[in-house]
Amino acid sequence: MEKPVLTELFKTEERIRILRHVAGRSPVTATAVAGATGTSKPLVSRYLRLLVQSGFCKQNGREYSWNENARSLAVKRLLNIDLLVTAVPLPEWARGIGVYGSYAEGTNTVDSDLDLWVLVDEYAPDLEVLAARVGRAAGAAVGTEASLLILTPKRLSDLRETDRPFYNSLTRSSVTLGGASVDNN
Repeated sequence: MEKPVLTELFKTEERIRILRHVAGRSPVTATAVAGATGTSKPLVSRYLRLLVQSGFCKQNGREYSWNENARSLAVKRLLNIDLLVTAVPLPEWARGIGVYGSYAEGTNTVDSDLDLWVLVDEYAPDLEVLAARVGRAAGAAVGTEASLLILTPKRLSDLRETDRPFYNSLTRSSVTLGGASVDNN
């Protein structure tokens, strides 16, 4: 029987930094990861071996690539949510805020943008400026471009009627970071 690996994965802050880096970039080398994360090369090498043994990474020579499987997607999703919950607080003017798309699903790469939604009672033009600020701050915290979709109960209802595929994708993959969720409206 395989030994549970979560304790080893998340044992230290250094390991979490390495994991975040490796999960978002492919392929990587131990030297590059050590330099990017400020950790020692021996620690990175040992940790990369653990990731390979546990099925989170594949090794090809000196290069390591993130292996997309059920456990690796779940771990990456957890890392994303953990980062976003602190980086994207619920604005005082919103009922809810969340993430959808690749960051919510754990399939994001270093080239992915961050797709956020914000739920408000009623749309007002000045919300665009407020939403843009939230998007810029979130993107800066994560290190990527962010787009923010302003949603109202009416807009959600319209999407359900006029763009069912997008509505289903939004409600299925969405992760609420704070406040009300989109699937309760």
